[in-house]
Amino acid sequence: MPGHRPTEMPSWRRAEAWILLMYTGMRAGELCQLLPADFRFDADIPHLKVRKTDDSGKATKSVKNKTSVRDVPLHPDLITLGLRAFVERCAKRHSGERLFGCFRLGGPGKFTDGITQFSRRYLQALKLHAPGRANHVWRHTFVDRLRKVGCPDEEIGALVGHSAGTMTSKYGGAFPLSRKRDALLKLSFGFDVVNVLGGPFWCKQPKF
Repeated sequence: MPGHRPTEMPSWRRAEAWILLMYTGMRAGELCQLLPADFRFDADIPHLKVRKTDDSGKATKSVKNKTSVRDVPLHPDLITLGLRAFVERCAKRHSGERLFGCFRLGGPGKFTDGITQFSRRYLQALKLHAPGRANHVWRHTFVDRLRKVGCPDEEIGALVGHSAGTMTSKYGGAFPLSRKRDALLKLSFGFDVVNVLGGPFWCKQPKF
């Protein structure tokens, strides 16, 4: 995955969209429908909202099921890599439009067509493509990494929006965001992701 110089805005719109999948465990369809207004950077715990509606309450998106609607804490590495600057820049330029509008949406219920095609071409160019190696691999990796550091399935399920009694063990009631954050902070990929991607983003006036 290409890196970026510390003084430049990371190219979040393309391959680096994977970083958001990598650190949140989101479904690719959820990522492709994100709006700038779905992010809460100034909350006590910075997070994003996976939801069916916009701030006015108008239904604008689709989710897999009821447990898919959730708040997802933002890992500090995402902020370090410039996510806030990117989202705010997009909000100024294209208010109300999808954050990853570069990825074409398919027909009803097929929100991953664009990112799936991009991922396949990208991996083929790097000679890393293989059957089953698609966007969902980030979600599986997220779950596996949290399990390896001892996070119970109920906490993982709350983070990724798994239905109780199916993909993870049953859990009752809404999980507080603080508990999700504490679980997320245990996430480790075995290497320094920020350093591999070129170091912290620190430019106050991004240009892209």
